[in-house]
Amino acid sequence: MTDNRRRNRKILIAVLAAISAAAIIVPLGIGVLQMLGNRNRDTSATPVTATTTAPPLTIKPLSVRPVVSAFVTTPEQCPPSDPAPPDKPMRICDLPKTAVYELSPEALKVQLTNVDSFLNPLTGVQMVQMTMTSDSAAAFSTFTAGQVGKQVAFVRGGTVVWGPKISAPIDGQVLQLSGELTPEQAKDIARMLRDGS
Repeated sequence: MTDNRRRNRKILIAVLAAISAAAIIVPLGIGVLQMLGNRNRDTSATPVTATTTAPPLTIKPLSVRPVVSAFVTTPEQCPPSDPAPPDKPMRICDLPKTAVYELSPEALKVQLTNVDSFLNPLTGVQMVQMTMTSDSAAAFSTFTAGQVGKQVAFVRGGTVVWGPKISAPIDGQVLQLSGELTPEQAKDIARMLRDGS
């Protein structure tokens, strides 16, 4: 090998080594400069604040009334679904118009924050889930403690949406309603609990 070829080969190796080093060092240098630039940036001009304001409630309060009596009926025999004043008893039908309820005056109103229907994957049963505010959950717990063994009615728009029997005081903000419901019935109940339509 001639001296010119050796020298050219050494130059080529040196150039390739320099290019390889630059490919490693330049991106690292740019990253370091960006980190230094971000650290020196004044972040006090844009303070980060956390919000503690609760979202506005979009569901109207739900009336809860003690049940005096209930009996089977047909849709044709259901009384008109005229809402009564909260301090007066009322006689109304349930959602499918298969039962007439005699109800005492309103015992309380609960404020719902969410209502949804779903199929419980463990039991295969259709459910309707209501979530209440913490204040409503506390009031409902106190109310149900005095109603053990009795039936109560959730009333919306002159209709009994659900009439459960209270077997024990109900604590907590989430209440699940279940029975022999079809998916359509569960959706109808959830819709009525949300907006009464």
